[in-house]
Amino acid sequence: MKRVITHGCSFTRYKWACWPNFLSWFEKDIHVQNYGSSASGNETIAREVVNSVIKYKDIEHMYIMWSGSDRYEVVRDKEEKLEHELATYSRFEPDFNWCVWFGGHPDKKKHIEYQKHFLNERHNWFRTLEKILYTQMFLDKRNIDYTMMIYKADVLRHNNLSNAENALYKQIDWTKFKFYKENLGLYEFAQELYPEQYVEESDNHPLPLTHYKWVKDIIFKSDIEPPEEEYRKLKEWKTLNLKKKN
Repeated sequence: MKRVITHGCSFTRYKWACWPNFLSWFEKDIHVQNYGSSASGNETIAREVVNSVIKYKDIEHMYIMWSGSDRYEVVRDKEEKLEHELATYSRFEPDFNWCVWFGGHPDKKKHIEYQKHFLNERHNWFRTLEKILYTQMFLDKRNIDYTMMIYKADVLRHNNLSNAENALYKQIDWTKFKFYKENLGLYEFAQELYPEQYVEESDNHPLPLTHYKWVKDIIFKSDIEPPEEEYRKLKEWKTLNLKKKN
């Protein structure tokens, strides 16, 4: 079996099947290991990609979905149980022997102060380009094939770039990216084509059918259809799961 590894945020790994779950429907003899993690920023994703390559010597392909450019992480030496008001998540990472709060500081006041005084939107976009280029160079050096995507259009800027941004932008291999339309992501794909495929308005994570369609129509551009029974389950997923909750 060929080892395939995926990285990203909650649009890559959530409480229901996401796009990595459907890769094996279009590629035979692969074993997919999904290391997506909710609220992950691009610093986290780039580091985890490199760590996966170092840990596993037989990777056939790497799929990476880049996340919000304004996300940051807080690294602590020890695992903590803190009360928090934000959508942040804490996880101890044994490979690094540290604990990471994904998505920002768990203390809302500190998070607001950090956003106000230490984050800059243009800097965030530039650092995202840096992380993409760094990751591409590392994977190229290891001769590992890869596919990159974005979860949402505002992860990247493509126009009105500064000289420094433009110079870096030109170094990135954009042929390795899969976009919806010209430069949109899974979020826009879901909103425009499958607006009914959500559990509720407050949850912006598209349901499994949309993720399957992303793999079929965007990643592989395939005419292959799943078994009729499997496709029926995808189409009825929302109805069946809402009934279970009620």
